Amino acid sequence: MDDGPLSAEDQVEFDNWLASDGRCLGAFARARAVAVHSRRAAALSGAVPLRQATAAAKPALLSRRSLIAASAAPVVLAGAGAWLYLRQTTEAFETRRGETRVVPLDDGSVITVNTLSSGDVRYGESARTVVLKTGEALFNVVSDLSRPFVVRSGDTAVIANGASFLVRRLADAPLQVVAFSGDVEIKGEIGRRLKLAANTRAVVRPGALPTQVGQVDADRELAWRHGRIQLENERLARAVREFARYNSTEIALADEAVADLRITGLFVANDPVAFAHAAAGSLDLKVSVNAERITLSRV
Repeated sequence: MDDGPLSAEDQVEFDNWLASDGRCLGAFARARAVAVHSRRAAALSGAVPLRQATAAAKPALLSRRSLIAASAAPVVLAGAGAWLYLRQTTEAFETRRGETRVVPLDDGSVITVNTLSSGDVRYGESARTVVLKTGEALFNVVSDLSRPFVVRSGDTAVIANGASFLVRRLADAPLQVVAFSGDVEIKGEIGRRLKLAANTRAVVRPGALPTQVGQVDADRELAWRHGRIQLENERLARAVREFARYNSTEIALADEAVADLRITGLFVANDPVAFAHAAAGSLDLKVSVNAERITLSRV
């Protein structure tokens, strides 16, 4: 490129390379900056530029001012390339049924992702943004006053700094945000922001203001990090839906009367058979297990 326009074949190859990976633009910009800087150094020291060996008819040396200007442009391009890379690319995360995953971020923050969750991480110059598409994730955020940490889920944004908080987006429930420490604010689809105190929960329903709904038990909320499900006076129907997030084996309830029964306890998330037997023992139910499902019914 320095010696003249590329041939049509080389231009196609170069364009394909740039399009192959978002990082190529930044790599090219850095290479240009190094090349121009090297030529500038050679010119200032009196050495003959390499390009003169193959282009004797070209001017021998650029002026000092021209070289400085030429060296500055690719450096700016390198910065622009890096900025475009940060601005335009995302890092996706996803977990399968029963899987949890720890995602360390570039600034030292950490996302712990629960089962059947997905989203994207996008870090830029002015903000650190995560989009939680579905599922549940715990965010432990390093403080950076110049770049707020924002978790977006649907029309809701959670803005935090130096904080620990949980965002839960499940199909059968409104969006939930649980703050454990630090500064956590919720900006819903409409209205004012809601600031959460430590160990409190808020729900965000479509078209409504974010609403704080009370205190939480951190150990219970985060039992899933240790492969557990902790239930506190939950309807059996709700408990069964929770186990379905972690297991492909279906737990069927015989009727609404069984579904309305309440259960409390700490259970292993990936052992639905043990849960069913425990529920049967405490609620006076009968368990039937086959290859397709587990059924709980009246004795």
